[in-house]
Amino acid sequence: MIKITKGLDLPISGLPDQRIESGSKVRSVAVVGFDYVGMKPTMAVKAGDRVKTGQVLFTDKKNEGVRYTSPATGFVSAINRGEKRVLQSVVIDVEEDEYESFTQYDASKLSTLTAEQVTENLVESGLWTAFRARPFSRIPTIGS
Repeated sequence: MIKITKGLDLPISGLPDQRIESGSKVRSVAVVGFDYVGMKPTMAVKAGDRVKTGQVLFTDKKNEGVRYTSPATGFVSAINRGEKRVLQSVVIDVEEDEYESFTQYDASKLSTLTAEQVTENLVESGLWTAFRARPFSRIPTIGS
């Protein structure tokens, strides 16, 4: 266990301002292929297609059933590929906020859900890709 015995006290007077500033508007977002180790995509969209938040962009050939969804609503402006057609990124120009809707459950019913229902909901919504299997930080197979 690491224990820090000495620290650095910065001589800053006063308190920080208690305000939150809104940043500049995001114009484009991307799903980056290098974030998903060992993934081989089957594209469901092409450049110029309009997508909603949560809509399937591509699925994984190696990991059947895993869906990768759009993080924003807009138009697919580019699908960038590298050597040997490796997916580098899917770029989306952001527009209004429209989204796909998925099954929702009341908080009182969450304890009664089965593992299959939870897994199905995570896969459909594209949130299954947030999980990582050890030791190679890959997306786990469905049902594991």
